[in-house]
Amino acid sequence: MKIGVLSDTHIPVRAKEIPQEVLSGFEGVDLIIHAGDLTQLEVLDRLATIAPVEAVYGNMDPPEVREKLTPTKEIKLKGKTIAIMHGDGSPEETMRLAENSFPGADCVIFGHTHRAYTGYKGKTLLLNPGSCVESPWTERPSYAILYLDDNDATADIEARIFYLKRG
Repeated sequence: MKIGVLSDTHIPVRAKEIPQEVLSGFEGVDLIIHAGDLTQLEVLDRLATIAPVEAVYGNMDPPEVREKLTPTKEIKLKGKTIAIMHGDGSPEETMRLAENSFPGADCVIFGHTHRAYTGYKGKTLLLNPGSCVESPWTERPSYAILYLDDNDATADIEARIFYLKRG
């Protein structure tokens, strides 16, 4: 199973639309996860033309987004528990929240920092896809793909960060 992961799109404030490079990278995914700060519900509509979407709201999302989404979510896929959150406060506080808010999760997807990250806390894969749009807090625009083994529920979840081309 192949899952597209993004966060902090901030449409239309930081960009008019999701970069085409991200949309092309998501071709053939089975699911898309957005970890908050979409800022406009139309982002979900656009992503849903590619694959089903799971999303949470972030600290910059307006009331109409918060009414449709929750601040956290846990989903089960291929025998794995994937937790989704946005984050809040400093990058260090967001990392602490990701590490400690979902005991037993196989993967925690988070955003907020605009910095791509993959690592482990014990057996839990922590994944921040970064932000796919330019902003003062984005070192380099990025998104992620999460891979789950269709045939082996004991196999590790794998994640890969993709950086957008500059210019």
